[in-house]
Amino acid sequence: MSYQFFHIEAYSLVAKSYEREITIKKGSKAGQTEIKKTETRSLKEIMEEQARIEEACPHVEDPRRPGLLYGVPPMEVLPLAEEWADQAKDARGYKMKKDGNVALVGVASLPREMEDDFPEFAEATLKFLKEKYGDRLKSVVVHDDEEHPHLHFTVIPRKGERFDDIHEGLKAKNEAKKNKQKGKAQNLAYIGAMRELQDNFYNKVGIKTGLTRLGPGGRRRLTRAEWQAEKQKSRALANAKAVASSGYRAGLKKAKAEATEIVAQAQEKAKGLGVKMSGWFAGLAGGWHQPSASAVAKATKVKEEAQKAQEEAQKAKEEAQKTKEQAKKWADERVATVGNQIILEKSKNAELEKEVKTKDQKLEDQATLIQWYQKKFGKAPDNLPKIK
Repeated sequence: MSYQFFHIEAYSLVAKSYEREITIKKGSKAGQTEIKKTETRSLKEIMEEQARIEEACPHVEDPRRPGLLYGVPPMEVLPLAEEWADQAKDARGYKMKKDGNVALVGVASLPREMEDDFPEFAEATLKFLKEKYGDRLKSVVVHDDEEHPHLHFTVIPRKGERFDDIHEGLKAKNEAKKNKQKGKAQNLAYIGAMRELQDNFYNKVGIKTGLTRLGPGGRRRLTRAEWQAEKQKSRALANAKAVASSGYRAGLKKAKAEATEIVAQAQEKAKGLGVKMSGWFAGLAGGWHQPSASAVAKATKVKEEAQKAQEEAQKAKEEAQKTKEQAKKWADERVATVGNQIILEKSKNAELEKEVKTKDQKLEDQATLIQWYQKKFGKAPDNLPKIK
């Protein structure tokens, strides 16, 4: 049995560097102090790594396109963070500093030996994140090209909120500071809040996947017996879940047989993954460039307009037929006196039929073009000429 890995970090729009004095606790220099320097990356660098931009992920041997599980692709998070930063205020009501935190970025992963359970784990994690952050959750992507399959999520405060509102640890620490508590108490408040976050994730996600909260050497100081008991509990829940989902697994197997070409290509890239995760991730990767809701709405509007034009053309055809029949009737009744009128009506009918035929051809051409774009790119261009 393995234990959960769930971690969050705060990032600003610019890279930051910190220096702090620490006391050495072990070795020949125990008791001495030294300056420790800490550097953090900017949100842009983190998003580029998530998006698998080549120069941003040198630690990944064979970078592969991530799967978009929820929200927008990583690079589209940046303008959202910048927009929030433009209106953000600090505790004193001043405009937030350039290096102020603007986004909370987290990661949740499973051990490679549990990769077949990753689809359920990812969906459970997404549900947890949606319930916790609501519309503050902007992006969730999945990576399968490192040691363990994992997902990254990015959260940005709502307008009018402070960054502390989405980071439990910082919020608890600042509350302790407001209450005149000293540094140690502030740090303990931070640790307590972060431990509670881990517990919540475990209760809603980890235990359902068969994970344990911590390893036997974790900070809860579990005895070996307690550790074994927790493993047995997690294993029992995981087994019960596996039995309950057997029908789902059968359905998933059938769905794989009906996979599209893009899923097959993604599956080829996913060689080496577990059978279940491979199919699931392939479908996820295949949806990376799906049209936005706005694009889908526009495409639907084009279809509706084309349908409407087709109906109008059909109506014009019917009217032309009625006119033709009426003209024939008049011709039969007044052949001797309205010959010229018949010729004129026939000429009009010919022009109308020619116009209808031209419109029909344009509709067919536009329908073919729309189908080609949808098959090739998933959507039709917004600026396709409309049939008058």
